[in-house]
Amino acid sequence: MHSAAGLLEWINNLPTLSPVLQRINSVMSNPTSSADNVEQALKLDPVIAGKVLRLANSAYVGIPRTISSLKNAIVLLGFKRIHSLVMASTILSSFPGRGVKQAIDLARYWRHSITVALVAESIARHLNRYEAVDSDDLFTAGILHDIGKLILGGFDPERLGAAAAKSREKKTAFYMVEEDEWSHGRAGELLAYHWNFPRDLTASIRYHHAPFERDEFHRMIAIVHLSDVIVHIMGIQVFSDEIAPAFNDRAVALVQLPPERLRVIAQDAIGNQKRLESMLQFMD
Repeated sequence: MHSAAGLLEWINNLPTLSPVLQRINSVMSNPTSSADNVEQALKLDPVIAGKVLRLANSAYVGIPRTISSLKNAIVLLGFKRIHSLVMASTILSSFPGRGVKQAIDLARYWRHSITVALVAESIARHLNRYEAVDSDDLFTAGILHDIGKLILGGFDPERLGAAAAKSREKKTAFYMVEEDEWSHGRAGELLAYHWNFPRDLTASIRYHHAPFERDEFHRMIAIVHLSDVIVHIMGIQVFSDEIAPAFNDRAVALVQLPPERLRVIAQDAIGNQKRLESMLQFMD
């Protein structure tokens, strides 16, 4: 049986981020960076550059004219959006072996994660009418919130599968049957530390099922939490026959949007299925 110490060692032995992502991270951390700098970083990986150009010409953007240059695609999509998509789409390449694919249906996983990202982004934009909330940061937190499930699937697919089966048997949310040291929130946090994610993003990954266990970043974590619950309720889940987690009442109160309004925002956010499919193709 694998140990929790073994999980930490496995994560710490994962390779550093890909050269293109390292370069993009460097560009993103520099406030003076331009679209030219991002373009040069993306050109380190022609496959990723092609995906960015394809996404700019997809239903995700929905503009009538053709975008033929990578630089124009970068300006259209935005630096942060490209950063989060590249990060998400390259994570799996860092994991050794085939364990993840044995434990998780990746098509289901990405559909859930991207939908949570779109909903979180939409909630943030709605809240921006009243206070400053960064929708791009919420998109990133949404798309990466369940990264710990990929970690656990890569390290110990049998344990992850057993937890999913136990949650179905007990008819309770997946996170409720996890041991704390083996939770997907904890596994995702360890990866975030290893790859030096920002503190607010790391907190959202770790605490999206418990938004007030940390003393900071409550609003960001609460939005990711609510988005995740809504997407589960809508039937877009990582594992088959999952039980949706319950809303955290304090998170609802903090965001100040009733669940009925949140559902309307969510339905609007993912109403265009072609837009969602365009995002999914980026993960292929």
